[in-house]
Amino acid sequence: MEVTRAQIEKSLTRANFNGLFRTPLAAMNQFYKAQDAASCLEAEAGAVRSAMASQRTETSQHLADLNVEDAMVVECGTGRKSWRICVPNPDDGIADEVVFAVQGIITRSNLVPTNVQHMDHRRALRLTQHIEITGFETGVFEESMTRLEVAQDIFAQHFSGHPVSRLATPIGRTGHVLGASNQIFTLKVDTPTEQGSEFQPGMDPLGSLERLKSEELIHGPENVVRYYKRTRDQSTGKTSYDTSFPGIFRPGDIAEMHASLIAIRTGDKKIKITCRLHAVTLLDNSYTKAATIDKIMHKSRPTSATQV
Repeated sequence: MEVTRAQIEKSLTRANFNGLFRTPLAAMNQFYKAQDAASCLEAEAGAVRSAMASQRTETSQHLADLNVEDAMVVECGTGRKSWRICVPNPDDGIADEVVFAVQGIITRSNLVPTNVQHMDHRRALRLTQHIEITGFETGVFEESMTRLEVAQDIFAQHFSGHPVSRLATPIGRTGHVLGASNQIFTLKVDTPTEQGSEFQPGMDPLGSLERLKSEELIHGPENVVRYYKRTRDQSTGKTSYDTSFPGIFRPGDIAEMHASLIAIRTGDKKIKITCRLHAVTLLDNSYTKAATIDKIMHKSRPTSATQV
């Protein structure tokens, strides 16, 4: 008996996709309606951009409209130092880090670390939560990539005379790709005054990360990445943003990323610009779900008998 779309969708909802589409976005081309998703992304990004412009603050801006004219580079940390783009807080004058928002389609993500049960502390320090998004060459996303280059000029000017390695935003079949990461652990010696933070729900289902905490490693406030899911009430049209889990994000989902630029000094004394992940919000997973259902239905169709 052939499985219906309604039956598949019901099972997907109950199992939360059950890992059926963890492959990179490139593997979804046969079923994923990329042009429709790109049109939806452009509308979503435009709406968020307009809303942020009307409620604009210097420390929370849309990447396409990022204003860094009054920004300064501030050195942070007592151990391994980093440099952040900051602006003075109008209330107290203290320098606050500039965090930007950008919307895109997820091409790849690794937000829940695996195979960490027998990991030592040296390898644990390299664990990250990582996500990559693309804009399918849509206008707002490409404007954001242009503005990202302007923001990086601040570091180039600050470290004038030193080689600066810029953030890589490779161009593929889907246009520019922007990746952001955040370390799961930090050396305590680098942040001696920070207190440890709890892992976000769904990030450490087996307790393996908790067991890696030690006198040397801390999961502090700077390591926390927050996850949200946008929902709309069909009867009232009201939109809400609810705390969610890192495991809900799939390649092909439309998401919003909050991140900031950080410069670090590498072992060869060069300056490297990185993108630190602060939060991810799921905006729309309908195109991923439709592609998943189409894939399952395609596989479930009986093959025609070969004519002799």
